[in-house]
Amino acid sequence: MSLIKPKRRRGPKLLWLILVIVLVVVAGAGYVYFIVNGVNSSDEMKAEYVDYLFYWQSADNPLYYYVRTTTVSRTSLVIFPIFATIQNSKEVLDPQLGADAVEAVQSWLGTSGDFSYYVNFTPDLIDALSSKLGVNASNPVELIDAMALRGFKLFDYWKINDFVQTVKEYDVASILTSEGIAVLLRRLGNSSRMTYKLETLTEFPMKISVGVGGETVSRMYLKPDSLETVKKALAD
Repeated sequence: MSLIKPKRRRGPKLLWLILVIVLVVVAGAGYVYFIVNGVNSSDEMKAEYVDYLFYWQSADNPLYYYVRTTTVSRTSLVIFPIFATIQNSKEVLDPQLGADAVEAVQSWLGTSGDFSYYVNFTPDLIDALSSKLGVNASNPVELIDAMALRGFKLFDYWKINDFVQTVKEYDVASILTSEGIAVLLRRLGNSSRMTYKLETLTEFPMKISVGVGGETVSRMYLKPDSLETVKKALAD
């Protein structure tokens, strides 16, 4: 006669295991929701207008790139020459202005942004940021084009802080935020884009004497009709 061993009851242990798995899944889902919702519901993402001004520190052709993004799937890119100004204005797109150049550009174009960002782009920063984004670009226009094709990806929710940190490593004065770069990637990827290059009265900067010490300043006066055309286009 064989001895029959009673089966062990694993009900409580199995129940605890299932409970732990459920808690882990719920916690993971909550974490994902917290991160994703934090970006999607940010004031920057819901803002009607978010503007960016990029100064390209190129040795042979420095330029300013004004990127205006909207919630209506339209992005505008306006290109300004360095030392750009308008008649009877004290505002000049001088590299020393830094982030204050955003206000000058917006005043000339009659625009305003709910949020506005400024970045000094150097070739090294373009290379580093392109690498982080997984794209190829050697100047701001190529970077903007590549970002538009790339768009905003799922894992970018966890990468945007790294993108911003890369920018700040090369431009410590940059006021770009993680929400700001998220908006740029998403809107570039989801919108059409028009590009405008402002015309100037002269091909090269004018040298204007100031003071009594023989000092000069550089000026590139924008053509009024060219500026007015762009203003109307942005207002439509």
